[in-house]
Amino acid sequence: MSVVTRQFQMVYLLLERGRMTAAELAERLEVSQRTVLRDVDALSAAGVPVYTTQGAGGGVDLLPGHVLDRAALSDQEQRQLLLALQSLPAGEGEQALTKLSALFRREREDWLQVDLTRWGAGAADNETFQLLKRAALERQILRFHYASSYGSTTPRRVLPARLVFKGQGWYLQAFDLDREDYRTFRLSRILSPQPTGETFHRRLEPPEADYSGEIPPLFRAEVRLRFAPALAYRVYDEFDQSCVAVQPDGALVVETVLPEDQWLYGYLLSFGTGVEVLSPALLRRRLAALGREIYFAHSSEPDTPCQVSGGMLEPSKPKEVPAMEQYKDMTFCQSCGMPLAPGTAHGTEADGSASPDYCSYCYQDGKFAGEMTMDEMIDFCAPMMAQGNPGMTEDQAKVQMRQFFPMLKRWRK
Repeated sequence: MSVVTRQFQMVYLLLERGRMTAAELAERLEVSQRTVLRDVDALSAAGVPVYTTQGAGGGVDLLPGHVLDRAALSDQEQRQLLLALQSLPAGEGEQALTKLSALFRREREDWLQVDLTRWGAGAADNETFQLLKRAALERQILRFHYASSYGSTTPRRVLPARLVFKGQGWYLQAFDLDREDYRTFRLSRILSPQPTGETFHRRLEPPEADYSGEIPPLFRAEVRLRFAPALAYRVYDEFDQSCVAVQPDGALVVETVLPEDQWLYGYLLSFGTGVEVLSPALLRRRLAALGREIYFAHSSEPDTPCQVSGGMLEPSKPKEVPAMEQYKDMTFCQSCGMPLAPGTAHGTEADGSASPDYCSYCYQDGKFAGEMTMDEMIDFCAPMMAQGNPGMTEDQAKVQMRQFFPMLKRWRK
């Protein structure tokens, strides 16, 4: 940072905060207190009304009423400041934009407008944004319910840090008080946000908003997807162009990393017959089996035709389909998630035959060894998973299990 830039930054800090001690300025500017005092003398000599006071409550301050001359900002900085105001949601910052446009003697440019509401939505999206913004600025503790991509809606108490626009939506980065860690929440999934009436003074430093980095390694799926040419608009909306390879027939092949959880299957199904999973093979089989379950669930009236891929097909009479048949070759116990490696003791069916799906700890003689909920099973298994994975805590094990267990046969329903 140059001397001039540092001195102007000092003036901006004093304009924003009022009196500050030399120690506070030194910390913010990352210089010594001696350098701060030298800068004060230099600014005073240049005509900036900055002064120091001694004793308790003393520090560095500006004379009341002082404002910076517009010449203090370069032409590019003026344009950037006006652009920043114009990029605020519609109606917000309007007065400041008008005043600064007059001060800088610039005509307002009307090439950018930000509207936070979704297509077809009312003002609720903008109201949520304003509430979250006030909470972050005023450092208010928030509570709300959050609908996660893992199929659960949970209460949250958070310290709001900042709002981020990423990809195709707005997100709130906040410190989750119950989980004692930073979390990123999509605004459209935040339900009934309300300030608790409490404030906080903790310094918040959330990590960069990067969803791929939040996917636990066990649930990171490296996928290859083939999309029909007609879906090019969605492909380019939702994937970086570096991930997309256009084929000679116009199809688009996408290679990327996605979280393998309940969200992924719903997301892929949203493309209808316009997407084909090329890899991994297990994801392809699971999606096919899920599509078959959907088909039979919607063809319970055999006299009613159904439309598939634009053609009318008469569905055959529904038949009984083993639930989650696609898991028959999976190598994990479908109750506790333990790998069923060669030599692992399988549970037994009522006739004494080996169970293909369950381990001997969970299943004996055609029955589960004790009634329990999925959460109780997770609490029981987490210590063993953490012990078997050095460096993993029990809480981290529980996070992974809560994503994985809903896909297991015993808990899927």
